[in-house]
Amino acid sequence: MQSNQEHSSKWLDKPIFSNITFNWETILFASIIILALVTRFYDLESRVMSHDENSHVYYAWQLSQGGGYSHTPMTHGPYQFHIVALSYFLFGDNDFTARIPAALFGIAMIAFLWYYRRYLGRVGTLVAAGMMLISPFLLYYARYVRNDIFSALFGVVTVWAILRYLETGEAKYTYWLTAVTVLHYTTKETSFIYTAQALLFLGLLFVHQITQKRWERPALKRTFLVLLVVAIIFIAIGFGLNAYFPSPEPIEPNAELENAPLATVPLHLIIPVGLGLLAVLGALVVAISGMTWDRLRHNRVFSLILLQLTLVLPQLAPFPVNTIGWDPLDYTTAGMLRTGIFIGILAAIAIAAGLLWNSRLWLINAAIFYIPFTIFYTTVFTNGAGFFTGMVGSLGYWLVQQGVERGSQPWYYYLLIQIPVYEFLPLLGAILTGYYWFRLKCNPAPERDDQAELQPDPPLEGQFDPWAARLAIPLLAFWSISSIIAYTIAGEKMPWLTVHISWPMILLASWGLGILIERIDWEAIKTKRGLLVITLIIVFLVSLTSAIGMIVGDNPPFQGKELHQLNTTNAFVLAVLMAIICAYGAIKVVTDWDLAQFGRLTTLTIFAFLALFTARAAFQAAYINYDHPTEYLVYAHSGAGPKIALKQIEEISRRTTDGLDIVVAYDDETTYPYWWYLRNYPNQKYYGPNPTRELRDAPVILVGDNNFDKIEPVVGQAYHKFDYIRIWWPNQDYYNLTWERIKNAIFNPQMRSAIFQIWFNRDYQKYAEVKGTDMSLPNWSPSDRMRLYVRKDIAAQVWNFGSVPVDVEEIMADPYEGKEVTLLADQILGANGTDSGNFEYPRDIAVASNGSIYVADTGNHRIQHLSADGEVLNIWGYFADSSQGDAPGGSFYEPWGIAVGPEGEVFVADTWNH
Repeated sequence: MQSNQEHSSKWLDKPIFSNITFNWETILFASIIILALVTRFYDLESRVMSHDENSHVYYAWQLSQGGGYSHTPMTHGPYQFHIVALSYFLFGDNDFTARIPAALFGIAMIAFLWYYRRYLGRVGTLVAAGMMLISPFLLYYARYVRNDIFSALFGVVTVWAILRYLETGEAKYTYWLTAVTVLHYTTKETSFIYTAQALLFLGLLFVHQITQKRWERPALKRTFLVLLVVAIIFIAIGFGLNAYFPSPEPIEPNAELENAPLATVPLHLIIPVGLGLLAVLGALVVAISGMTWDRLRHNRVFSLILLQLTLVLPQLAPFPVNTIGWDPLDYTTAGMLRTGIFIGILAAIAIAAGLLWNSRLWLINAAIFYIPFTIFYTTVFTNGAGFFTGMVGSLGYWLVQQGVERGSQPWYYYLLIQIPVYEFLPLLGAILTGYYWFRLKCNPAPERDDQAELQPDPPLEGQFDPWAARLAIPLLAFWSISSIIAYTIAGEKMPWLTVHISWPMILLASWGLGILIERIDWEAIKTKRGLLVITLIIVFLVSLTSAIGMIVGDNPPFQGKELHQLNTTNAFVLAVLMAIICAYGAIKVVTDWDLAQFGRLTTLTIFAFLALFTARAAFQAAYINYDHPTEYLVYAHSGAGPKIALKQIEEISRRTTDGLDIVVAYDDETTYPYWWYLRNYPNQKYYGPNPTRELRDAPVILVGDNNFDKIEPVVGQAYHKFDYIRIWWPNQDYYNLTWERIKNAIFNPQMRSAIFQIWFNRDYQKYAEVKGTDMSLPNWSPSDRMRLYVRKDIAAQVWNFGSVPVDVEEIMADPYEGKEVTLLADQILGANGTDSGNFEYPRDIAVASNGSIYVADTGNHRIQHLSADGEVLNIWGYFADSSQGDAPGGSFYEPWGIAVGPEGEVFVADTWNH
């Protein structure tokens, strides 16, 4: 009995961290994790839910309340909704708990870097963790209910799993890779870009690898290379022609698809790209013949390519569906059947290839991929259509969205705005890595036979492993460059997509910075007055920067004898003298130093300065300007007004109803963010874009600026009103840059100084002075306003600061009472319905010179032309949504306005197609 007890309690004696030694490395890494925990969770609830966050948190809340969830590609994958709903279930629903998953993933992303020590080196890994800690984008979006921080963690694990499998060939790393891949595919459509990046790198590596190996039939190697060159030429021709020639108009509507217009892929793109893909297929057949299938299937690079491609192949069905003119977003029975044919064909190809490669390993990975995929997209089998919308809708919808180009950002959006303003540190660090990489001239990885014994992991002796680094650094460099290219080419450019550019650059930069730190002889610096040298370098850099700043500023030195000009001159002279003294002092101290050591120490000091600037930018964005539009790493961004108004509403409700039972009415504009913030108000009332006099029964009314004019006749004199900024966007003067504007920004001292103030302090005052505009926050543009109306009798009951007694009967009197004029209709035309001559929410009419009538039949998405006595003369129009693709001429989305010109021309305001 005693023996059994001893045996059962042995696990209590096991060390918690059996593979971790507590040294300075682990202490520093643990400290970074603790700082990540603090920075990601501190004051997490203060920022108002922004536009896109609202959709995520609200639908997740509905799911947590048992309301279910149906996947729609517009809000990306279902994973975030499920994990946020889980957070609500565990901790309750509020702004803080909604952001817990993002914060945890942001922390996990840094913590996972512990496994990168073999590739980045021990010092490089600490640098990477520190850079991720202070990265403005990674910090901000780890506190934001968007999918991107989830995708970033999956990306970090993806790169690691690829490297580990290529290094060891162990099956468990394919499981890691497949697991994070499916989680990414259930999270966001950036998964397709990540997969393409992985496949393209592996493809290039595969070509390099097999061309260096012995072929069973050597003569076929030349044929293989020729076919690859032909493929590249054809694909380049196709995309080149597509960029040069405009795409054709969409084909005519198909009655079977409920009159939805379909986009076609131009022949000048289909034919060359198709020939290129055939050449790739031919090259693969030649490689199999030349090297034998058995050798290829044991090649680790080829194995990863085949595994990744076969797992996602069925989801590529929208490409051929679009190519032949069908709509992958057509979820009718006929539409799903047509698309299902391609899914079945691609799935059959994938299964056959996977089983032929390695049946057991492929089936395990297929289960790891498609079981979670099915569970998440069907919301645990409660939404059967979700599997189909996930399989084809995700890629299909976002392919269309690239043509819509939400945000309409310029091509240089990331290269000239987001990266220089926020992520300059990893960019410069990546350049340093490139310098070290080419200077080291690492030899290629040793030739290894595909059947060789697996090599053991190299020991961690404080230096990076050369063999692993030779593969890791090219992969990270490729991932960084291809990310910049991919998101620059993509039609939709948004600030949060910079997250996907930032993390690979940070990993790449950290290797070079780690090498820089390791190559400094710190012991020699200790014994040779190194602290003094560092101090002199810091003062020199500050002085030099100040002097340069005065030269390029709007008040350069030596410009006159006025007091402010003399002050600038004196400050400049002092800064230059201080820089000279520090430079001279440093040179005197390092006379017995190795010059390279001094250069490394200076370089490291410069990067330390840049790290301080980066941390400052991150701190400003996350904790100071979080509700302001002065930051460029946000887009449709809520102002502080909605939460201020919400506090007032809650106070009124609790003091008049002892709870949240007050009637709150809100329109279609204030739906964002109030369908989230009013979720616990049982008497909330949505009145859309059409306020009526019934709203006078509501003590509190919320309205957006597009409906201000409509609400005024309703509220009359019975309400107090309070104006707020509801949502705003960053300044977008960087649109339409020309060489003249760039020249002006560089050589105009006032403009140069103003731009620097924006970059360094997010201060737009000087810029506004130069432009002659008002850019103060109360008058910020672009922005949308909102208004809170509080009925005066309610305000008199609860607000005791400055309120005076009011005559309730007087303020509640209807200003229009007794002023109505009743007219009998001369003629009544139509009724509710969709038939000819009937209408659904008609919004406008126009009378032609011949007396005939044109009606904007808004709800039916059409125009009806009637004779003077009501006979239907003509009807035209059908529904089309421009946000889902092209809306051809003659199609409408709730037209609100119509007019007839002097020559009989008809003009239609196609409202929701803009």
